Amino acid sequence: MSRILVVTLGGTICSAVEKGDTIKLRTAPDKNLFEALKKKNELTYLTPILYSSENADEEYFRKALSAIADECEKDKPDGILILHGTDSAAFFAQLAVRVLSYLNIPVLITGSKLPMEDPHSDAVRNVNYALGLLGAACEGKLGAVTFGIVYSDEMMEDTVFIPANRVTDANFDGDYGKFPGKPSVRTLNKKEVQQYLESPIKRILTVPAVPGYPFADVDPSKYDSILIETYHSGTQTVRGLTDLIGKAREAGVTCYMGPVHQSKVMYESTRELIKAGAVPLYDIPIEGCWAEVLIR
Repeated sequence: MSRILVVTLGGTICSAVEKGDTIKLRTAPDKNLFEALKKKNELTYLTPILYSSENADEEYFRKALSAIADECEKDKPDGILILHGTDSAAFFAQLAVRVLSYLNIPVLITGSKLPMEDPHSDAVRNVNYALGLLGAACEGKLGAVTFGIVYSDEMMEDTVFIPANRVTDANFDGDYGKFPGKPSVRTLNKKEVQQYLESPIKRILTVPAVPGYPFADVDPSKYDSILIETYHSGTQTVRGLTDLIGKAREAGVTCYMGPVHQSKVMYESTRELIKAGAVPLYDIPIEGCWAEVLIR
C-alpha cells in the first residue's frame, strides 16, 4: 500500500457555479471523493492555500511549495497528488519539478475543466487516473520517478500524462501542450530549495513575442530580471529590443531569452540579441524559462 499526500490548491476543481452564471472558488473538494477512488493507497490531506489559478503568482506558488516540502519532511509520503487550476498549472508544474524533485517521489498535478458538481466534469476521471498512476509509480512499476500533469484531452478522447519539464500552457479548451524533445531541468537540492523559498520574491518582466511591443517605455531598473519570449528568429522589433537589453545591462539587470534552439545555424536576429547581452535559455518552453529565471 502506498501513502499518497493529496494537496488542494484551488482552481476549477475546487470551484462551484453560483447564481447559475459565475464560477467561484470555494473550499477544497469533499474527501469522500478521494476515499472512494483511493484504490490501494492510503491518503492524507493538505490544503495550505486556496487560490484561483488565473490570479496565481510566484508568491502563491512559493507558499504552496513550502507547505508541501515541510509536510513531506514530517510525514514522508510515497507520492503526491496536487489539485491545481488549469490557467497557470503549466507554470506551477515547471517550477514544482525544479523545487520538489529533491524529494525523489512521484508527483502528479491535475484539475478539471468544469466544477466537480457539473455532471460533465472530468474531475473524477482525472483524479481516478492520477491515483492509479501514482500507485503504480510508488510501487516501481513505471521505472523512473513520475513528475507531471494529468488531464483529459478532448481531441484524444483520453486521460493523458505530460512530464512537467515538457508541459506548456493550456489552450482555450484546457488541453496542455507538449514541448518537443526532452528539455533539461536544473533541479535544486534540499539546501538550494530552502534558500530559494526564503529569498525575496523576484520582480520579473516577461516581454511577450508580439509585434510592436513598447520597449522604449520599459524601465529595467524596476525589475530583478527580464525574460524575453522568443520563437523562431526571436524577434519582435530587434532594434528596440537590443536597446532595452543595453539599458538593462547598464542597470545591472540580466535579460534572458527563450526558448532558443541550440543549433549551429541561427537567425541573424537571434545572434544580435545574444550579442547585445541577452542570456539564451536553450530548448526549454517559455513556462520552463520563467521557472529557470526564478530559481537563478
